[in-house]
Amino acid sequence: MKARLILSWRTSILGVILFIISVVLMFTRLIAFSEFTAFLPTILGLLYVKDSSLIK
Repeated sequence: MKARLILSWRTSILGVILFIISVVLMFTRLIAFSEFTAFLPTILGLLYVKDSSLIK
């Protein structure tokens, strides 16, 4: 897992940024927890995908 995060750093950074934004929006009550859980699979998917499939 650590090697995947380090080698695919572009998508990992994108996933972390989206996670931080969604948590901030949830705590400011602009989105509900159910909307946060809708974003979560996308964020986790970005942590596992390789850079070559999304960003070149």
